[in-house]
Amino acid sequence: MSSADGVRSAAGEPARSWAGRNRAAKVSAFFASGGVAFLGNFATGIAWINPAVFVGLAALCALIAIPAGHAGRFQGRRLYGEGRGLALVSILTGWLTLIVCLLATLAFLGLAAGLAVLLDSA
Repeated sequence: MSSADGVRSAAGEPARSWAGRNRAAKVSAFFASGGVAFLGNFATGIAWINPAVFVGLAALCALIAIPAGHAGRFQGRRLYGEGRGLALVSILTGWLTLIVCLLATLAFLGLAAGLAVLLDSA
C-alpha cells in the first residue's frame, strides 16, 4: 500500500516509499542507472562495436541525472525528506559516471597519440 491509500505510520505521517511523490528524484535515479547500464555494456562486449556511442550516452545520462538530482534534493525539503537520499545517490552516481567517461576518453586519446608517435617515427 502507498501513502495515497491513506496508510499512516506510527508517528502519524504518511507511509514513505523510496521517493514517494518526489518525481525529480525518480527521474534522476532513472538516468543515473541508465548511465551505469551504458557503461556496463562494456563488460558484455556489445559496446566494443562502437564505444564512442556508449560513452557519449553514459555521459549524457549523467549530465541529466546531476541537475535532476539537485532538483530532487530541493523538492525533498518541501516533501519532508521524501526521496532526498535517492536524489543524493543519483547525484553521486552521475558524477562517478562522468569521471569514468572522462577517464575513458583520455585513455583513448592517449592511445591514439601514442600510436601516432610510433607510426610517425617508423
